[in-house]
Formats: sequence, structure tokens, C-alpha cells
Amino acid sequence: MRRPVSLQARLLLVLLLIVPATWLAASAAAVWLAQREVDELFDTQMAQFARQLLAIDVHDAVPDDTPKLKHLLHGADAGRMDNGDLGLAVWDRQGNRLLCDGRGRRFDYQPSRRGFYDEPGKDRHHDWRMLYLLSADGTRQVAVGQKLGLRQEMVWSVVTAQLLPWLIGLPLMLLAILFALRRELAPLRKLAAVIAARAPDDNSPVSADVPQEVQPLLRSLNALFGRMGQMLEHERRFTADAAHELRTPLAALRVQAEVLELMPDDAGRRHALAQLQLGIARAGRLVEQLLALSRLDPLQQPQQRARLDWQRLIEHMLAELSPLAEQVEWQLDWRCAPEAALPLFGDEALLGLMLRNLLENACRYGPADGVVTVRLEQDAVSVLDQGPGIPPQWLARVRERFFRPPGQQQAGSGLGLSIVERIAELHGLRLVLRNRPEGGLEARLERTA
Repeated sequence: MRRPVSLQARLLLVLLLIVPATWLAASAAAVWLAQREVDELFDTQMAQFARQLLAIDVHDAVPDDTPKLKHLLHGADAGRMDNGDLGLAVWDRQGNRLLCDGRGRRFDYQPSRRGFYDEPGKDRHHDWRMLYLLSADGTRQVAVGQKLGLRQEMVWSVVTAQLLPWLIGLPLMLLAILFALRRELAPLRKLAAVIAARAPDDNSPVSADVPQEVQPLLRSLNALFGRMGQMLEHERRFTADAAHELRTPLAALRVQAEVLELMPDDAGRRHALAQLQLGIARAGRLVEQLLALSRLDPLQQPQQRARLDWQRLIEHMLAELSPLAEQVEWQLDWRCAPEAALPLFGDEALLGLMLRNLLENACRYGPADGVVTVRLEQDAVSVLDQGPGIPPQWLARVRERFFRPPGQQQAGSGLGLSIVERIAELHGLRLVLRNRPEGGLEARLERTA
């Protein structure tokens, strides 16, 4: 089984990927923006410088005698400027150099050029940005050049000054994120410790100070604990009731076995044996009903779903029950076409058990030679008998497990209607019990609203 990945480790890994990637993207954007600003600044300066040269009369200048900057400063501060990074040249109409400075001595006269040009050098650090301007009267041409490496150095200086503190602070920020993650996940560790320390039979709601995002999980856990508590309580009650109900038939079987042993004549022994067999059958039926309930209780929905054929199911149930109630007259009352009767998808075995319980009750509590009618409609299926019905004060309680109305003479476990109601709930049906005006009971299965 694969070991589950730590949520803290996954979040930290995501942040370790996102934060540096974001920093790199921001750095790339900063370089691009700084490059644009520096190019715009220097291009503007070059254009202003070229226009000023065109406005100056340089005809009397000596092209190659322009003194160097260090000679003009006479030992003063020359700043951080490299004279080889800039250059200018002025030519007349015939291409004669009128003025040059710095690297301008190496500029070529290009009378056809206008505007900015990038001229490659022997490597990237020797590429030049050139601007050529022609005077309004066409008598002079000016060329101003700047080494592109100077711009790159300024761009990197600006970007480094902005991003270097972030680069230094990035490890500190990641450590702070790790600390914050551990601190914010601490309530989850406390919640896990609280749940781990709970007693197995403690189904009370968990109370913990957890973040808002974890509240749905906590509510779901508390709801689960509530359902588990109800299930355990139901199981305890079911076990106690089952033990109580089984005690009586087992005691009766023991007594009947003793009576059988003491009977002196064959007729008495046969009668005791018949009673013993009847008691065994009743105990077996009770056990079957208990097992059915134990299987039904945990279900949230039918395990199998298929289109139900009521006609085939009812005919099969009647064929099974006919030998047990030979004098009972079975009637099918179709109020609609067979395929239109209470359209339902579900577990045929469970629905068969539900119908069998209703039919057995109708036979057990009706007259021996009575009529049991199964009525099928588009929205309901009903079982009608001719028995005494159920006293109105007990109609609501006969669904309870092991409950039997006082004065009941017929043998039974008190579980049949509980099983019917549970199966009906699983299939979206409800059981309606009502006494018929002409006598007897109607057990009606219809869809819930």
C-alpha cells in the first residue's frame, strides 16, 4: 500500500516551486522593463546631442585635435565614464570629417542613413547603437554612437539593485512559510490526537478549534459519530430484544421436549412431537426474520437494481404460499396494465421478501377460507385481507420491532411489518396501513412524496 503523502510536505513543495518561479518571472519582467526604459533614455539623449551638434558651426574645428577629457579636467574627478563607450562625428556634404570625438574617429560616412541603427561588433560587448542625422540644408551629417554594452551594464545594475534583496530574502521567506505552515496545521494535529484518544464507545461530538476550511470535515465527522452511535445503540437494543424474544420459544421447546419424554402412550407422544415441531418452526421463522433485519439495517440503498415485473413476482409468491394456505382464495385485482403497475427499479429478492411478509400476514390473520386480494395500480400495490383488522390505537405501533397487540392469538415474531417498512424505505416507498370499512386490513405500498 502506497504511503500517504504529507499535506505539509506537498504544500511546501508547491511553494518551493511557485515562489522561485514567480521570482524568476518577476526578474525577467523587470529586465525587460528596465531595458525599455534605459533604451528610451539613451536614445533620447543621443537624439538631443545630435541635434545640438547640427546647431553648432564646426567648420573651423580641427577634426583630430579634440583634446581628451582627462586633459581638459587637469587632474579633476573624471567620474566613472569610459571615453571609449561614446563617439561622435560630423561630416560635410563631400564626406570630409569636420569633427570627431572618442570612438567617432572610426565612424564611417554613410550619406544614405537616417535614424537609429544597431551595428554588430566582434562580440556582444562591442555592438554599437548609431544615430545618423542630416542637417536641414543637407550640408552636414552627424553620427552619434554608443556602445550597447553600456546600456546592458546599466540595466543589470538597476535590476540587481532591485532584485538582489529579494534573492537574499528568498530563503528567509521560505523558512517563514514553513514555520507558518507548521503553525497553521497544528489544529489538525490536535484534532487527530483528540480523535485517537477517544474511547471506542464515545460517540459524542468532537469540539476543536480548527480553521474555517476544516469545519465541514469536523461536522462530517460528528455526523458520522452520531450515526455510529445510533447504529451501536440500535444493535444493542436489537441484541437485547432478540435475546428476550428467543428465550420464550427456546423455553417452550425445552418444556415440550420434556413432555415428549414423559408421555406414556403413543398418542400423547405424537401430540407432543407435533407441538415440538411447531415450536421449532416458529423459532426457525424468528431466526430468519432476525437475520433478514440484520442484513437490511446497514443498507443505504438496494445492492441490485433491475426493472421489477410485479406480475411474475406476485405469481411466484402465490405459488410458494398456496400449499401453506390451501383454503385461502388468492385474487389479483389489476387496476392497470401489468407493465404499468407501480414502475420500480430495485432488488427483486428484497421486494419478494417484502411481499411474502404481507401475504403471510394476510393469510395468518384472515379466516382460513377467506380471500386475499393483491391490487395493483399505477402508483401503488396493496394487499387486502378479510381479517379483524388492527385496533386503531395500535395501528401506529404494529410497525415497531417485536411489538404485537395485546390479546393476539396468532403466532408471530412481531418483525414482519418492520421488515416490510425497511425494504419499502430502501426503494422509495412507504407502507400505509388502514382498516377497510367492509372489514379486514389494507396494507398499501406507495411512493413517498
